[in-house]
Amino acid sequence: MSGDPLSGDPSLLRRLNAAAALRVLRERDEITVPELAALIGVSRPTAQDLTAQLLRQGRLVELSPGSGGVGRPARRFRFRAEAGHVLGVDIGAHKILVIAADLLGRTVAAHRVAVTPELGARDRLDAVRTAIAGCLAGQEAADVRPLATGVGTSGMVDTEGRVAVSDSLPGWTGMNLAEELAGTVDGPVVVGNDIQLATLAECAGGVSVAVRDCVYLYVGNRLGIGLWLRGELHRGRHGAAGEMVAGDGWERSYQRLLDWFAGHQGAERPTRENAARAVVTAAAAGDGGARYTLRAFAECLADSLTRHVAVLDPRAVVLGGGISRAGTLLSEPFARRLAENCPYAPEVLTSVLGEESTAIGAARLALDHLEQMEQTERVAQKSPTP
Repeated sequence: MSGDPLSGDPSLLRRLNAAAALRVLRERDEITVPELAALIGVSRPTAQDLTAQLLRQGRLVELSPGSGGVGRPARRFRFRAEAGHVLGVDIGAHKILVIAADLLGRTVAAHRVAVTPELGARDRLDAVRTAIAGCLAGQEAADVRPLATGVGTSGMVDTEGRVAVSDSLPGWTGMNLAEELAGTVDGPVVVGNDIQLATLAECAGGVSVAVRDCVYLYVGNRLGIGLWLRGELHRGRHGAAGEMVAGDGWERSYQRLLDWFAGHQGAERPTRENAARAVVTAAAAGDGGARYTLRAFAECLADSLTRHVAVLDPRAVVLGGGISRAGTLLSEPFARRLAENCPYAPEVLTSVLGEESTAIGAARLALDHLEQMEQTERVAQKSPTP
């Protein structure tokens, strides 16, 4: 077959136009037929046919006509984001968090299940399934229809959804989460590293949404880096971009918190999590020693991140994770030290998404996967039959 593959297939052309219309509609609060026609490059009658088709499919909603002006008001439409949903799952050492989001990524339901770091792999998977069921059983999820599920987990995750290496969850290395969770709900399952997905959430819809190049530094019960380059999440060839390596000095940062905790909290066993929480709480209450410790912690973090900033020259660094709740007590000394170390210091921002960032990023991953599936189908449909 030669020539234009679309010329003899009007149904294919209609599908391609409908896909183009949906992409535009997702990006706008509302649109008229003339605006749609201009944006996707079709005639007004074609745009009218497209809106009628999408209305019949339930993917579009017609809005009430506006008031004022002369003559008949133009018909206005919006994308029906509630026509389908995705799930975002955060599998952590201490919690399983599941959110349901509409097709614009807006959270409509959430459910959390507490777990322990020592929990075995099979029991943790059971907890994930329980959390998903709990999210879908809630009253706010009565109309939720999952089309895909995104999953975020600690450790290196390859492109097939397998955990290549995990140091924090027992029995997790080698776990193929895409296969294990397939069939839990309808639709495909896609998996990513939790820090990378937190980066995706923050840069696609959080504090750094307008930034094309940034480094996300997760500061929680462990440290992690995510990279957002040229407006996209950078995973690297093996999905391991941003992984911490020995010798970077990260361990020394937390030792300052642990040393302060050991001298102030009596017999309680010091862990990174409770040490960080105690230091932040005491610093916020005005404790001079805790403030000094937090400042030293921030400066040590900045020293360790300097080489990454020097190589990437990002516009911004985003501080996320639990300790980022310290706000300016952490961000200001961190920014000062980074400015001392770097000739072109990036702007330092603090996350606005908090501990839900990985689940939000997982939902975004699922939405991106649905869009990629649509694009793949369009490319396949465009290809001429041999």
